[in-house]
Amino acid sequence: MKKALPLLTAAVLFAGTVLGTRLFLDGSVRAMGETLVYINNDSRNFCFQAMEEILQEGTIPVFGSSELSSSDGLAYPRALFHGGNSDFNMIMIGRGHTQSLHHAVNAGAMAELLPDQKAVLIVSPQWFTEDSLTSSSYPSRFSERMFARFLRNGALSRELRSAVAQRAASLMEQDPQQLARLESYDGIVLQHSLNPVEQLGQAAYDHFMETKAEFTLCWEGREWETLFTGERVRAEELDFDALRAEAVRIGEASCTNNDFYINDDYYTSYIVEKLAAYKGAGAGESYASSPEYSDLKTFLKVCRETGVRPLVVSVPVNGWWYDYWGFPKEDREAYYQNIRDICGSYGVALADFSDKEYEPYFLKDIMHLGWKGWVYVDEAVYEFYRQP
Repeated sequence: MKKALPLLTAAVLFAGTVLGTRLFLDGSVRAMGETLVYINNDSRNFCFQAMEEILQEGTIPVFGSSELSSSDGLAYPRALFHGGNSDFNMIMIGRGHTQSLHHAVNAGAMAELLPDQKAVLIVSPQWFTEDSLTSSSYPSRFSERMFARFLRNGALSRELRSAVAQRAASLMEQDPQQLARLESYDGIVLQHSLNPVEQLGQAAYDHFMETKAEFTLCWEGREWETLFTGERVRAEELDFDALRAEAVRIGEASCTNNDFYINDDYYTSYIVEKLAAYKGAGAGESYASSPEYSDLKTFLKVCRETGVRPLVVSVPVNGWWYDYWGFPKEDREAYYQNIRDICGSYGVALADFSDKEYEPYFLKDIMHLGWKGWVYVDEAVYEFYRQP
């Protein structure tokens, strides 16, 4: 008994320290609530406690990629909704190279948190290349924590979870460490490993990773300040027609050195020196066939099985630029129709902006939402949010 007492005491002290640390971190994350609303980065997006804090009534998650960082203009959600000082907020989740497969995992992991069980996915034509996701780009945006929660979501069929795990594993060949972790979760959660040592080790590792995610968020957020600005916004009072008119004024002032309606800085930095080489260079490109279509269907399957109602936003290409680049118009139309057909077959809402290829200032460059585009998207998302 005397020998066991020190071990018991040590175990109790260790457990108390661990519990105290988690309680402290949980409280710290809760205290950051307002600050986190428009902080779209991995430390927030991969911390379940942070998402639980901000996905409250009056919000809707908006999954996407690099367009979520296109912060120009008065209609960019962070600006339009005064940094969160609003009765409605779009919780943006994603950055460049974050595509349908990533968001299928995110939606499955977060489904229980989603207010009114609604979510938005902004799809970009540039996702739908012949290669789509690659083993060099996918691991850099992979979240082990969200993947683990996705696998443990009992609302999802084992078949769907297994298919997602296999697809993810096929893209992990260049990251053997993450592949090993993925296979470990697959074995324990889906294959129901009964090895008690493995189960105990996984439980300890899960706790460590959850704690690490909260600690990382709190550490990075030490110098963050709340983005709340101006008077509180009432979304129902927004005048989207007036915002579109103002967006045109800003766009006109921003696109003055080219005929493609590309903003001056982007055109100067990435286009002007190679302009002649770009002419006709896209003639052999196509978005008509891509593994990304299957990944998009996976996202919609996840939504269907978890009861999440998605809105898919279809963003157009810059028609003037794609004509110059030589990308066939019929292939662009085939892509847009593929998105329509998939959304129709799953019976989900679609905000189809494919008719805006030649609308000035819908995009700000050759692919990212611009001043006017954000007005259209904000309006579509808000109207979707208001639907019963």
